[in-house]
Amino acid sequence: MSENEQKNVENEEETTQTSSDALEQEEESEELSPDELMAMQYAQNSYAHNQSHPETEEGKLSILLDIPLEVTVEIGSTEMAIEEILKLNPNSVIELDRYIDEPIDLKVNGKIIAKGELYTVKNNFGIKITQIITPEDRMKLLDM
Repeated sequence: MSENEQKNVENEEETTQTSSDALEQEEESEELSPDELMAMQYAQNSYAHNQSHPETEEGKLSILLDIPLEVTVEIGSTEMAIEEILKLNPNSVIELDRYIDEPIDLKVNGKIIAKGELYTVKNNFGIKITQIITPEDRMKLLDM
């Protein structure tokens, strides 16, 4: 098979694949709401853009997106002497340094990034974000 014939066969295979992808997307779009369809198309376009332009800032950032980070929700803290800790038993109550209606902290890798309210989600704890902490706000918190 000549080089040109091989390229023609490859182009036909790509065209066939593109056509089948388009049919699958049409079938899926019938099941999706307009908002879901728009979100899916945006995600596909973003992914295609990042793949075709890896030298851009977005492309560079995309290689980091699957790195796991430690996320902690802190409802409060307290200081206790070793003697007090040794006296703890199953009915002990430890008083924390926050009021019940005070926002809780969301930390990523030990740094506070947001504040929120404690919720339950399907018998698990959750947090509703009420405020994103900017780097400037973080500096103010350190000064306190």
